[in-house]
Amino acid sequence: MSVHATKARLSGMSRQLSLEWEHVRATWTDDKAREFHQRYLVPLMADVEKAVAAMEQLEKLMLRVKEDCE
Repeated sequence: MSVHATKARLSGMSRQLSLEWEHVRATWTDDKAREFHQRYLVPLMADVEKAVAAMEQLEKLMLRVKEDCE
């Protein structure tokens, strides 16, 4: 699987998770829901953003390497 495809898949899955979480939050509104959000989802989404940014950089680097080898 290419870096581009992996990046797209990760981005799509994180968007889907966000949508599902919003659906759950419509009915789960107590302190535990807020704790879950802060403890798990906020750090996870931040890590996904970092991973996507790293994949973008890797994709650019791989393209440059490919061009240099041609």
